[in-house]
Amino acid sequence: MIKSMTGYGRASVKGHGEKINVEIKSLNSRYLDIKFLGININPVIEQKIKTIVSANLKRGNIKIHIDIDKMTDGRNLTFNKDRFKTIHNIVKDINKKYGEKISLSDIINTNDIITYLDVDIIDDEKLLKAVGGALNQLNKMRLAEGKQINTELLSRIKLIKIDLGRIKKLSSRIPKKKSKELTEKIKSITEQVIIDKNRLMQEVAYLLERSDITEEIVRANIHVETFIDYLKYDEPVGKRLSFLIQELNREVNTIGSKSILHEVTGMVVEVKNEIEKIREQVQNIL
Repeated sequence: MIKSMTGYGRASVKGHGEKINVEIKSLNSRYLDIKFLGININPVIEQKIKTIVSANLKRGNIKIHIDIDKMTDGRNLTFNKDRFKTIHNIVKDINKKYGEKISLSDIINTNDIITYLDVDIIDDEKLLKAVGGALNQLNKMRLAEGKQINTELLSRIKLIKIDLGRIKKLSSRIPKKKSKELTEKIKSITEQVIIDKNRLMQEVAYLLERSDITEEIVRANIHVETFIDYLKYDEPVGKRLSFLIQELNREVNTIGSKSILHEVTGMVVEVKNEIEKIREQVQNIL
């Protein structure tokens, strides 16, 4: 089943006095580009995360945001007793001299009285667990969106298959119809001229051969069938689908330029519209 290249995942894991949060966002890109945002982490663990993400996501513009929420249950708080005493004495003096009423809560709220312990070291194991959780969520979103894209692609490529069948049926009328038209036209132009009938038929056959689109229809149908087969693959097929749709577009362009039936020309326009819609969707497939 195909996967979309866009997705989002978030996971949190509690550590020692902190909660590690990881968010991973992915957008479509021809290559894999991984960027880290938020707090700085150990280069060794950063490389390990890159390896894990690369193995999971293959392609895309990936942004990994890592931050820490310090827990407020008192386990990682520190009380600066000396600073409290100093400020408390100053407050007592102010209250005595100026009649100001400064409460204990005002003192405690002063900077550096009660502070959080610095958490400089992240638990690598818990960080990797959070990364794994975020990746799992992101992949679920990619797969869900991929199913929707798969349904739309299958619907559009089947419409193209139907149109190619109609074009094939129409093109089978070309030799008989055009042979008669060309022969009559040449005769009307050369009524007063003696011409070689064999030579005339050779020229008519040559003109008809130039307008024959049988091979292009066969190749276009092969591309369509291969495209449908790729939609069933479990492995990444985005690049292969992109190549196939380019080749299909090339064959359809040739059909349009060679065909001498107005009905075929109109159907070629419809097919090219479907191809363009498919091309837009394929760009977002892993």
